[in-house]
Amino acid sequence: MADCYVQGSFAFTCSHAEMALIEEAFQASYDLGDGDIPTEPSPEFLEAFPPASSGDPWSGFLAIFPDPDFPNFGVDFEGGNTLDQPGVSTVIFSSTTDFQPDALAALIQRCCQATLRQAPIGFEWACSCSRARIGEFGGGACAVFADRIVFHTTAQMLNRALNSEMTEDQPLERGHWDEDPGHPLADWQAEVAGGDTRLGYHAWVAARTA
Repeated sequence: MADCYVQGSFAFTCSHAEMALIEEAFQASYDLGDGDIPTEPSPEFLEAFPPASSGDPWSGFLAIFPDPDFPNFGVDFEGGNTLDQPGVSTVIFSSTTDFQPDALAALIQRCCQATLRQAPIGFEWACSCSRARIGEFGGGACAVFADRIVFHTTAQMLNRALNSEMTEDQPLERGHWDEDPGHPLADWQAEVAGGDTRLGYHAWVAARTA
């Protein structure tokens, strides 16, 4: 028996308005995760997370999670004013067990458009295990831009380096919403629903191709 962990900790700055959107998103995730109905979403929240289905104001927000039935970002969230920069807030996300790169990247992109138009936001994560099991250790990094999300994983980098595929004609970048034809999204969703993986889609693909 072994426990697998996805871990990460990072911080970034954004505007107070963007911070308020992140706070609203976290409160909604807590309420929805507990089976409660959140308070009515703000107009700014609905603009950031347009409903995917009529009659359900939370459907667009739930769509950013690997499993909409479990709307959990997997991190502790802290935020506050940046004392030396009026009008700027600092956001801190951290977790040692169930860090969710995909959902966090989507959250940042949806809530922090003004900040991202000035500069991208990046973070890293690590995959570890309570036992020395082969293939259970790795990690990755994510760069969030206003118009795209780019993931890199150590498994992808190692696999391509071993096969001499790291060339300009075969870049590492894969868009956040791109599906790998050799690893159908439906297969990953089935594993998430069955409790067989806690990885986001791209990290799951990388682990299978390592």
